[in-house]
Amino acid sequence: MMNMPDRSRRIAGAGLGLALGLLYGLVSGYINSIVMAGVPLRVDTPAILADAIFAGLGALAAGYITAWPQSSLKGILGGAGAIALFGVVRSLINQAGEAESFFRTVLVLIPSFLPSAAFSLPITALLRLGVNWHGDAMSYTGRPRLLRLGRLGLGVLVLGVFAGSFAQMTPDEQAAVRQVNAMLKNGLAASSDAALPSPLQAIGNFRARASQHYTLAGHSQTDVDFTIAGSSAVQMVAVDVLFDNGFHFTCRVGHSLAQPFCKEE
Repeated sequence: MMNMPDRSRRIAGAGLGLALGLLYGLVSGYINSIVMAGVPLRVDTPAILADAIFAGLGALAAGYITAWPQSSLKGILGGAGAIALFGVVRSLINQAGEAESFFRTVLVLIPSFLPSAAFSLPITALLRLGVNWHGDAMSYTGRPRLLRLGRLGLGVLVLGVFAGSFAQMTPDEQAAVRQVNAMLKNGLAASSDAALPSPLQAIGNFRARASQHYTLAGHSQTDVDFTIAGSSAVQMVAVDVLFDNGFHFTCRVGHSLAQPFCKEE
């Protein structure tokens, strides 16, 4: 493999980082709607695109820094440090409006810099490996170059999709959303209030207020079991239900609940 000029190596690092970041952002944003096809999950496309652009720009910077030195080891360590520093600074900025919380965040995040950098090492190692593969591909001409660049592109695609797939909801969250979706379908098909699934009977005038189109969003949270007086906090999934006419309520699903508990909030 020939040594790449500094400028070409850094551009390759930035380009690979940008592609990987954009792929990760898009896949992580849409993965739930893909794996749960048929369930009307709430998808905020503008937010997903903004997150993908942010991830792409962050990965671009990480790739550029990782490719900066000629030494692969120095690039990997420098890139990991940059990613960790970026995460710390971003968290501090998010807390800047609350002084007490800000200083508490400083005390918590600064010691986490080294573990975060260590966690980032596999990312920058893969980025630098991609840069080196790009340099190797560019040392060829014609068909051999195209084949090597094609393999590199396929590797970036697989890695971006693989990393983004980890953003999907947990099995419990998916099961809760599917359960609430099935309950809503039965409720919308009910011929009378008495025929409604019992969790929906707790929602006033459900049949009159509900439209045929709705979206769902689920997330795990720690809350009390509303069905048991004086219950201690337990882990459950809150599924937010939003109809296109603005009607809105939340159903909680948990192992301690005999059935979903729905309530307007």
